[in-house]
Formats: sequence, C-alpha cells, structure tokens
Amino acid sequence: MFSLPHTGICSDEGLTDNPPIVLHGHSSVDFDCVLDHLFGKLQDTDSNSNGNTEQVNNTPPESVSTLVSLLTISAVFDVNIGKSYAINQLETHPGLDLPTKPQLCHQFKILPWLTPAFRELVLLPIESLGPAGLAKIPAYILHALIQVKHQISTHWLTLAAVVPPAMAGMLCHTPKSCADGWETGWKAGPAEMLQHPDIFYSGWYILAHLDLVEIPQVCSDCRESSVANVKETGCLLMEDGFVEDKLKGLRAWLMSH
Repeated sequence: MFSLPHTGICSDEGLTDNPPIVLHGHSSVDFDCVLDHLFGKLQDTDSNSNGNTEQVNNTPPESVSTLVSLLTISAVFDVNIGKSYAINQLETHPGLDLPTKPQLCHQFKILPWLTPAFRELVLLPIESLGPAGLAKIPAYILHALIQVKHQISTHWLTLAAVVPPAMAGMLCHTPKSCADGWETGWKAGPAEMLQHPDIFYSGWYILAHLDLVEIPQVCSDCRESSVANVKETGCLLMEDGFVEDKLKGLRAWLMSH
C-alpha cells in the first residue's frame, strides 16, 4: 500500500495519523475491521481442510455491520481471506435480514446465496418485507420476484377455479357421484388453500395432504386415481419451474453485472 504512487498532497500520507490515507466512501472503522481480522482481533479462528475459517472459541459472533465492513474493504483490496471469512459468517448470521442477502449477493457476486434467498422471498408476501426491506433488494431481482409471484398467483387462481378432472377407478360403481364429490372436495380443500389471503401453501404441501385426506362421496379407488392424475400432470408443482426459470435469468444477469 505504501509503495503506491503519491497523490501529490503529501509525500508521507498514511505514515502518521496526520495526514491519514483517505479512502473515499469508506471510514476508518471499515478499515479497522480488516486490520482486526488480519491481526486476530476479531474472533479467534482456524482453517479447516478446505481453507475455510472456523470459530475455535465461544466468543459471540461479530455484528452484521462489522462483517459487512470487513467484506467491503476486503473486496476493495482483494483480501480473499477477509472476504471468505465475512461471507461464511454472514451466511448463517442470525442478525442478517433476508432482504440484505440479495443486496450483498449482487454487490459482491455471492452466487451461492442467490437461490436460497430468492426461494425464501418467493414464499413471503411482498408487503411483509416493508418499504425498508424492498429498498434493499436490487431492482432487477425485485422485478423478477414480483413477476414470478404474479405468475404463481395466477396459476393458483386458475387451479382454484378449474378443478382437475376426476378419474374413475376400475372398481368404481358410482363414477358420477364420485366425480361430483371430487369437485366439491377440491373446492372445499385445495381451492381454499390456493386462494388463502394470509398463508401461502406450496404445491408440495397440498399434494402431500391429498394423499392423506378422505373425500366424502368419493370411493377410495376414484380418489387414488384422481390424486395420481394430479401428480402426473404436475399442475401443483409448476411453481418450482416458474422459480427456476427466473433463477436462470438472474444467475446470468448477476455474473454479467
């Protein structure tokens, strides 16, 4: 650092507290985090066989702001050990809120965070994130989130309104009665879950319960055949495809920006 070309302001900039080295956009507190990590003033750590740092004492974890400062300055000076440590600690840090994950993922190209963070966001109502949370999410990721949630919502409303066909079992003697019972049962069960205003029920959850529930006026043979048809069509599992399609685009965008 001290061998870098002089700024022309002072020949001994940074050798003493007056005059200091000026890092525009960063504070001395941020820089201190890197020095503390390099000289062991943060948590005592050791390296495992993969080169990742591990905590070796019971010291409480550093704050999110400390780790973000360490990550920021480590990225500026390409201090890989500092970046790896900060990323590893932040990934499971209890104080890191969900909207900040895609923000850091974008800012520091932390690609492994993208999929779990985006999938978790998909499960939450947009309004639950609040204005502050929404402001943290990069615009491109937020736009993709809103698009896929609308896509899933539209698909759910369609499934709630258009009942999957009842499939008559080989041993059924009352196919018409079973078909009517299947339609009534679907509208009273899965359709209500798909339209629930406060709780998001995933397709996997609904499908699992279809296997267990007894539907009035539907014989077991027709119920099994109808549930099997729902599984084969994959109509309740299309949300995964919607999300994965968006994630493919987001991964490409993240690597190019």
